Amino acid sequence: VPLLAAAAANQLVTQEAVAQQAERMLDDPRAASKLRQFLLQWLKVELPPELSKDPAQYPDFGAAVAADLRTSLELFLDEVIASPSADFRQLLLADYVYLNDRLAKFYGLAPPGGAGFQRVVLDPGARAGVLSHPYLLTNFAYTSTSSPIHRGLFLARSVLGRSLRPPPIGVAPLAPDLHPDMTTRERVTLQTSPDACQMCHRLINPLGFTLENFDAVGRYRTAERGRAIDARGEYETAAGQRVELSNVRELAEFLATSDEAQAAFAEHLFHHLVKQPIYAYGPATVEQIHGSLARHNFNIRKLMLETMTASALARRSTDLARGPGR
Repeated sequence: VPLLAAAAANQLVTQEAVAQQAERMLDDPRAASKLRQFLLQWLKVELPPELSKDPAQYPDFGAAVAADLRTSLELFLDEVIASPSADFRQLLLADYVYLNDRLAKFYGLAPPGGAGFQRVVLDPGARAGVLSHPYLLTNFAYTSTSSPIHRGLFLARSVLGRSLRPPPIGVAPLAPDLHPDMTTRERVTLQTSPDACQMCHRLINPLGFTLENFDAVGRYRTAERGRAIDARGEYETAAGQRVELSNVRELAEFLATSDEAQAAFAEHLFHHLVKQPIYAYGPATVEQIHGSLARHNFNIRKLMLETMTASALARRSTDLARGPGR
C-alpha cells in the first residue's frame, strides 16, 4: 500500500525516493525469502535435485541425509542473509557448516549435541563456504565418483560468469572400472584431451580439479584408489592473468576478491530481481551494478537495494522517452 500510494502521488521520480521505498521493502521478511531463493538459483539448486548414490559404495546415503544436507545449506544461507553485513565474501570463505547428529555421523565428525542443527566450525584448510558444502558437491557429482566437469562448469558459468558453448556431442564419462589405475582427474584429462574438447575444457577442468579433495557425497579425502589426490588447478582471468590454485581454500580466497566473480554475482541478482538482462539497461547501469558490491563493503542486501533503485529509474526513463501510446 505505501508503494502504490507513493506511485499514485508521483513521488517515485528521484533516486532518493525510490531508494527509501526499496529500503523499507527490504525489512519485509519476504525480501529475505526472495534473497534465499536467488542464492539457491545462483548455486544451481533452486529445485531440489534427486540425489541418489551407489548403494554399494555409499550405503548410508539416502533421502534423509539428502534432506538434511538441503536444510544445512539453507541454514547457512539464512545466516549470511540475516547478518547486518550480509557479506558476499562470507558465502565463499566461511569455515563452518550446520550439522545435526545424523550428518555429523555420516561425515565422520563429532556429534554437535543439542536438538536439531548446530553451527559447527570445520578445518578452514579443508573447507570453504558454499564451494565445499557437501550438498553442492553431492549434486555436482556422479553416483559413485566426483565430477570435475560438472563442478568446473558450475564455477565457470555461475560463479565467474563465463560464457561457454554447448558441447558439440554428448559423450558418456569414461567408466572407472575400465581404467582401474586412473584417478578421476586422470580419466577426465584423458577424455577431454582432443582439441575440440579443449576449447572449453581448458577452462572447466582446472577449476573443477580444485574440488577433487571431495568425493561423490562431499566427504573430504586425500587419496583415491590408493593414489594421492591432486587438487591443483588454475584460472586465466578475462584480463589474461594466470592464477594458480592448490585447493578449495585458495579457490575461495581468489573468488572472494575477484572482480569477475563479483560482477557475475551482481548480474545474476539483477536478472533474478528485474527479470531482464542488465545489458538492456545500458552501459551506465552495467558499470554501476558491477561495482556495487565493492562500494557497499560486499553487502548483498545493499546490492539488492541498488539493483532495485537503478532498474526502477532506468525503466521509468525509458518508458517516458517512448511517450504516450507505447
